[in-house]
Amino acid sequence: MTEPEDTGTELSLLGLLLQSARRLQEELARRLDEAGVEPTTPAHMTVLAHLRDGDALSIAELARRAGVTRQTMHRAVHQLTDERLLVTEPGAGFPRSALVRLTDRGVRRREVAARILADLEDELAAQLGTQNVTTLRETLREALRHPWPPHPDPTLEDTT
Repeated sequence: MTEPEDTGTELSLLGLLLQSARRLQEELARRLDEAGVEPTTPAHMTVLAHLRDGDALSIAELARRAGVTRQTMHRAVHQLTDERLLVTEPGAGFPRSALVRLTDRGVRRREVAARILADLEDELAAQLGTQNVTTLRETLREALRHPWPPHPDPTLEDTT
């Protein structure tokens, strides 16, 4: 894992979140490599994490769950299909709609990554304390429940 960058200044919340995420992603990639699993990008892991065995979801639904655009999700699904981790099948309704499903290979990759992530979280809890990690998770989950930044209602603007 990389050491924290010492810039001589206090990192912003965004800087702390990005640096922490990068450290976890780097360690996940290293351990996936050790486990003999081909590298998986964070974006691809997000797609795999939102699909369960037997689930078939539209690209639009996957994008909504992951919090990304449909275009971004379409690109990731195409790449994962090329890697034989996903398959697409025709969906009902709009002729070009497709449903996305994990292949057996995709299920295995997701399971290996999930075990490694659980180990990393356990190690983090051992280092920082279980309650701190639980509080961090709950705080981030709560932050994601609220639209932010709040956008003022343009109909309430003062036009005088």
